[in-house]
Amino acid sequence: MTYPRFTCLFFALLLSASAADQPGAVQTTPKLEVLNKQIAENAENAQAYSNRGYVLALLGRKDEARADLKKALSLSDKPNMHNRAGWAYFNMGDYADAVRECEIAAKLSDHQAHYDYYSLVLGYWGTGDMQKALENYGLAAEKDPRFGSYKTLMERTLEWTPLEQRAIHEVYVLWSKAWKP
Repeated sequence: MTYPRFTCLFFALLLSASAADQPGAVQTTPKLEVLNKQIAENAENAQAYSNRGYVLALLGRKDEARADLKKALSLSDKPNMHNRAGWAYFNMGDYADAVRECEIAAKLSDHQAHYDYYSLVLGYWGTGDMQKALENYGLAAEKDPRFGSYKTLMERTLEWTPLEQRAIHEVYVLWSKAWKP
């Protein structure tokens, strides 16, 4: 059976519209527009580049995200910038880069930032180094007791991405069942 040309065009448009609804096809968000404006107003705003890099990573726009993260780090070599880059790389699946940036952040802060250990957990989970992930999970739970129970962990990670939640929850289960003293 053959279909009229109009019907074929309709189905092609329908399929392309469905593809536009996929997560990787998102081109902008209100948050991204705010960050674009901040950067347009101040091209030296490292925090805006860092935040935009993270948002772009979540939108699947990896090349743009990497460029913004590099720009943010060139403008500010502070622990929080490296940590944010680590989270962005983690969400892009660039786990070795995530570990590198989170290790730099922890070293620069002398392991005093509240996020040092649980950020490292994510990166080590991604690289498959469960020994280091579990060690850092224990340190994260010492620093922030909310990581020590499932209920408070759920509350603490409520706004994390699904991948971030999956990683931290998987490590928690191992830690609570087999690692926790």
